Amino acid sequence: MSSENTQNYLLPHLQIENDERGVGTASGTFVVVPEYLNGMGVLHGGITAGLMDVICHRAAGCHLGTDKALGQRRWPVTLSLSLNFVGTASMGTLSLQAKTTGGGRKTCFCDGRIEDSDGNLIATAQGTFKLLEGRLRRY
Repeated sequence: MSSENTQNYLLPHLQIENDERGVGTASGTFVVVPEYLNGMGVLHGGITAGLMDVICHRAAGCHLGTDKALGQRRWPVTLSLSLNFVGTASMGTLSLQAKTTGGGRKTCFCDGRIEDSDGNLIATAQGTFKLLEGRLRRY
């Protein structure tokens, strides 16, 4: 793949709505449509993993680290993401939340969770993110 091709073809399909961010936190909702269901009629695990990466990435981008006076967002790069598939989801709206749990100026740790509209837990995640200096692109 050419390094000139920087368009991310997955993100347009993972549209998180009601996007809210705070210091080290991110939340939003995602509407599950039939195209995201697997052969058993439940949300495909790959979509769940992608959503978890995106919401944790957004929380990591709001991590202040040890330089709280700077208050500058950084561009996070996923180093590791461990997922726990706890329940299943079908059609409807999912709630996504993530928060940073520690770290410093160059690395941070996040916890994420996805719940269905009834509050049933679908998945949890723990991630480690490298924080790069520079302008944060909003997607």
